[in-house]
Amino acid sequence: MTNALAYIREFRFGISDEISACDQQKESIRRFAEENGMEIAAWFGDKADVQDVLSRPGIRAMLACDGAFESVICERIWAISHSREFLTPFLRELDRRGARLETVAPLWDCVSQQCRRRAKSLSILPQIISPAPNTKTGGYHVARPAHLHFAHLVRREFIPMR
Repeated sequence: MTNALAYIREFRFGISDEISACDQQKESIRRFAEENGMEIAAWFGDKADVQDVLSRPGIRAMLACDGAFESVICERIWAISHSREFLTPFLRELDRRGARLETVAPLWDCVSQQCRRRAKSLSILPQIISPAPNTKTGGYHVARPAHLHFAHLVRREFIPMR
């Protein structure tokens, strides 16, 4: 089993009024850890929506944790930040410690996609098959996946409308 630290914080989904509650996040993180052979060594969280991630008491306590940890798990990257600008110093600190950032439910927004490469638990990782032809920016062709997996993006409590 790998040691992990868990982080929770209430956040809004985009511009909606829906809030991701901490108790729901905890349950999702517990299931994720169990399914991926991870042991949660400690839980951390914050109540305030302070933009500067490294100034939050819960983040400071987590980063001051003496025990060795290999991963930090959060339900969605938005629990840490919606902004790449404020997320970057936190990610640099994880890199310095050699720790991974794992998200239970990756989203399709820009910040979530920029963090995809950090998670080893993603079911689909893009495979670069060749540089893109005739591009001035030097883009890439990515192999088409055999099938798409969206089940992990839907809450387990989701009940379809009839």
